[in-house]
Amino acid sequence: MQFALLVSVIVALLLGAFILLTHTQSVFKIKSDELITAYEELNTALLQLPEKITINDTIREESPNSVTKLHLSYYGLWLKAHAQVTKHGRSVAKTALIGSASIPQSPNLYLCNTNAPLVVVGSTRLEGNVYLPEQGIKAGNIAGNYYQGTRLYYGTAYQSSTTLPELDPQWIAYLNGLIDPPQQSRDTFTTLTNEVKNSFQHPVRYVFNPDPVFIGNQKLYGNIIIQSLSSVTISAASDLQDVIIVAPRIKIENGVTGRMQLFATQKLEIGSNCQLNYPSSALLYDTQVNKPTNNTAIDRAPDFRIQPNTEIQGTVLYLKKSKERTSNVKTNLKIDPEVMITGEVYCQGNLDMLGTVQGALYTQQFTANQSGSIYLNHLYNTKVLINPVEDYAGLPLGNQTQRLAKWLY
Repeated sequence: MQFALLVSVIVALLLGAFILLTHTQSVFKIKSDELITAYEELNTALLQLPEKITINDTIREESPNSVTKLHLSYYGLWLKAHAQVTKHGRSVAKTALIGSASIPQSPNLYLCNTNAPLVVVGSTRLEGNVYLPEQGIKAGNIAGNYYQGTRLYYGTAYQSSTTLPELDPQWIAYLNGLIDPPQQSRDTFTTLTNEVKNSFQHPVRYVFNPDPVFIGNQKLYGNIIIQSLSSVTISAASDLQDVIIVAPRIKIENGVTGRMQLFATQKLEIGSNCQLNYPSSALLYDTQVNKPTNNTAIDRAPDFRIQPNTEIQGTVLYLKKSKERTSNVKTNLKIDPEVMITGEVYCQGNLDMLGTVQGALYTQQFTANQSGSIYLNHLYNTKVLINPVEDYAGLPLGNQTQRLAKWLY
C-alpha cells in the first residue's frame, strides 16, 4: 500500500513537472518569438527611415501589440538613429550610424564650372561618372610629363554647374553648433583618463579643455566628444574608436590607427602611415572670413594636408563658412601621393590632389603645385576610381536615400 502511494506521488510529481516544463517552454517560445519580432521591427525602423527627417525629433508609432520610437540626431558626419520597440512591457533598442546612399547618376568626379577645362596629366585615371565644366576635358603636360592614358576618362561625362551639390542644411546647422563650446550640464563632462568608454545607449560624454590637449596612450571608446579651444594632438600610442575631436587646430601624428571624426576650424594635419578606419571623417571648417593672404610660402601652404601612405576609410572635407572666394591659387586641401581614400573628398576651395580616391571627389577647383608653378584645374598622377564598397554610406547630401553605415554599441 505504501509502495503504491509512493509510486502515485512520484507519477504525480513527474506529470506536474512535465506540465510545468511544457508550459515554460510554451511561454519561452512566445517570449522568444516576441523578441525576434521586436528586433525585426527595430531593423525595419532603422533601415527604412522616413523620407522627411527632422533632426532631434522622436517619431512614435503604435500598433496593437507594440510601440516603436525612433530618435534621430547627428553624430559627427553621420546621422545617429536610435530605435526602441516595446512589447508587453519589454523593450529592446538598437543604435546605428546612417549615411547617404549613392544612386546610378552619383558623381565619381565633380569639378565646378569655372570656365576652364579639366587637364589630365601623367598617370591620372578617371572612372565612373565625371561632371565637367562646359569647356570639357583635355590632355596636357607638366614639365614634360604627358598624359599616359588611352582615353581621357573611363565612364560617362556630364556637365557640372558653377556650385557643388549642396550638403544637408540641417547638418550644416549641427556643424555650426558642434564647433562652439559645449553648453550641456556638468554631469555630461568627464576627465581625460587613461581609459574612457561610453556606450551609444548613454548620453554623450564631453572631455573639454580650453588649453591644448595631447592624447598619448589613452584608450577612448564610444560616445565621446573631445574638445579644445586651442589644439588637439593625437599620438600613435593612442587608441581611439568612434570618438569625435573638435578644436581649431588638430594634428594626427605619424602612424596613428583608429576610427575617429576630426573637426578643425583653422588647421588640420594628418601625418604619414596613418590608418583611419570606416566610418572616419576629417573636416576643416574654415570659419575665418576675409583673412588676409600674402604671396609667401607660409601663407600659401595648405591649411589641410594629408601626408603620404595614409589611408582614410570615410570622408574628407574642406568647407568654408564664407561663400566669398578668396585666393584663386592658394591650395586649401592637399592630398599627397600614395594616400588612399575609400569614400569621398568634398572641397569648397582649391584641391591639390595627388593620391587615390575610391568613391567620389567633389571640388570647386584643382591646383597642381609642380615644378615651381601652379597649374589650375590640372590633375597630375591622380586616381579617381569606382568605390569597391557597394553599400557605402557617406556625405550628408540633401534629398538622398539613407543607408546603414555602422551598428553602434
